[in-house]
Amino acid sequence: MKKIISLTITASVALFAAQENGTRTALIKDYKMMFERIGQKRIGADEKEIEKVNPPFIRLTKEEAKKIVVKKDGTKVAVKQEYTLQAILNDRAKISGKWYKKGDAIGDYLLATIKNDVVYLQSKTDDFKKRLTLRKKNEKISIK
Repeated sequence: MKKIISLTITASVALFAAQENGTRTALIKDYKMMFERIGQKRIGADEKEIEKVNPPFIRLTKEEAKKIVVKKDGTKVAVKQEYTLQAILNDRAKISGKWYKKGDAIGDYLLATIKNDVVYLQSKTDDFKKRLTLRKKNEKISIK
């Protein structure tokens, strides 16, 4: 009985090793084919065609780069932000250097909501709301 069990185990190990060896050999062949394709000379666009292409990147200043919005479809858009929330104190908010209270007009918006670290500006013409938040805690905030 012991001989049958040891023979079965030996056969199983040998079969497993043969399958592993076959898998490794197939992987090595696949990698060799990939490396051969990588090594082949590729033909791309000539210099004249490359010079005709407009640069795909827009260079933004550091300030403009901070004002990038990601749309629902995943595209990124640089948005000119007209207003900056600088401070919130009681029921007033300092926006772009001036203090406002709820209901005050700020350009084309009305100050709709004031919370702990965010204010919402409501458009006068439609239902669009603009959210302004305070800067991060580690940045210096001064109230003048």
